[in-house]
Amino acid sequence: MALVGIEDFSRLCRMIYFPTEDCSQAIFAIVNAGLYDLFMEECCLSDDVEKRDQYQAYAKMARANLETYLANLPMFLSAKIETVQALLLGIQYAIDVTRPSVAWHLNSIAAQICQTGGFHRAEVASDEPARTKQIKGIMFWQVYSWDRGLSLRMGRASVINDVDITIPRQFDYTGFPLLEEATVLKCWLERATLQGQIYTQLYSPAALKVHPSELSRRAEELAVECRRLAVEVKLVQEQAFAFLRMINSSALVDVFVQGDEVQFLATLTLVYRAIPAPPGSPSRFSNECLETARQTMRRHKETVASLKYGAYMKAIYVHRNLMLAPFAPFFVLFCHIVETLSGDDLGMLQEFVASLDLLRDASETAEKLCRIFQVFRDVAMVYVEAKSQRPGDQNDIPMGNQLDAYLSQLGFMPMEGQAIPQAVQPSTSDVLMPPDTGNGPTTQMEDWFLGSRSMFGLLEEDLGQIDPMGWMSPPSTGTI
Repeated sequence: MALVGIEDFSRLCRMIYFPTEDCSQAIFAIVNAGLYDLFMEECCLSDDVEKRDQYQAYAKMARANLETYLANLPMFLSAKIETVQALLLGIQYAIDVTRPSVAWHLNSIAAQICQTGGFHRAEVASDEPARTKQIKGIMFWQVYSWDRGLSLRMGRASVINDVDITIPRQFDYTGFPLLEEATVLKCWLERATLQGQIYTQLYSPAALKVHPSELSRRAEELAVECRRLAVEVKLVQEQAFAFLRMINSSALVDVFVQGDEVQFLATLTLVYRAIPAPPGSPSRFSNECLETARQTMRRHKETVASLKYGAYMKAIYVHRNLMLAPFAPFFVLFCHIVETLSGDDLGMLQEFVASLDLLRDASETAEKLCRIFQVFRDVAMVYVEAKSQRPGDQNDIPMGNQLDAYLSQLGFMPMEGQAIPQAVQPSTSDVLMPPDTGNGPTTQMEDWFLGSRSMFGLLEEDLGQIDPMGWMSPPSTGTI
């Protein structure tokens, strides 16, 4: 709760359950969001089955109350601290139940309220008490961080413009004992800024219209910043673990710290994706991009191996880290395997899907995520096997047609009778062809980025119509 500037949660609970005066709906939402997290954490950590059932029942009531508030938000909200705090906790809840589009919508509302109230302006804050100014700053930077991350996830421009901000660019948790020394928060803010730049400079519609050399120059500049931040993140992570051990924090916090590194590496992969491969390379991806993708996979595997305490902890990791940014490493390795038939990377892809299989009991979304990645793993395995048996074929058109038909079910390509603009139409032909086929680098990046977003969009849809084995039936003579 301190992350959103709440100092005395117990007092807020008393205001709701032992009222001496009317309380606002925002306070009601804050209390129920806090209780939901508390009950779910206690349920996760408890070894007593009866207590777990009791905590789950309490959490269900708190969740229903919070959802009622979020579902009935008025069109106009006052620019009060408690309103933004309630929205921030609602955003966190929406992320926890894997509704990123809802989280983005709530955060956009919070961003508008912050800007209306002048939370981001030093001249407005100068007339306020020091504690009020501090809490408003904390909330604004939380909204800013979600804005950058969720906007990249949704493929949209950020709501908050950097040129409008005049308050110090830092989280000030002075007076919040557990967070005063939490240096990882500084990296959160820097990573959020980087995420905004990645979309604006590399993947926005305007960025994809610039000359490839300019796009590469931008990516190189961002890569320098990424490498600097990577060194800082490594140091901060070590400090964070030492600090967490010192204060005897909840075991769940370890998941946040480890998951942050996985998400950061996935973000770095997006930057390196925009740097072209050296001349003569058999792959369209640079060496830095491929190595960062592999590093992400290895770190993910280590994190999954350390998860314990059941489905809730697994869900936190999947929903807050694998789902909050386009998981570029998987798609980079998938495309690289199809281009080069790399057996080592195929093995890494198989290990990744196997690790997701350990997480599929966390939630319905984790189950969907596993199913979708299994499809791509199977595609890669069958394609590598087929091409290995017929190494002379550079373009196996029937094989590409089969993949096109199946990927259309996943939303990456139009079904028969449908049409989407050619400029945004991902096609397996782009993946199955060798790199030097005349496809422009920016078009490839656009197709690749849109395809990644399309896949994650499926996680909010029903996948019942997809038959994972349908396209793998024995082919007719001359197909493969």
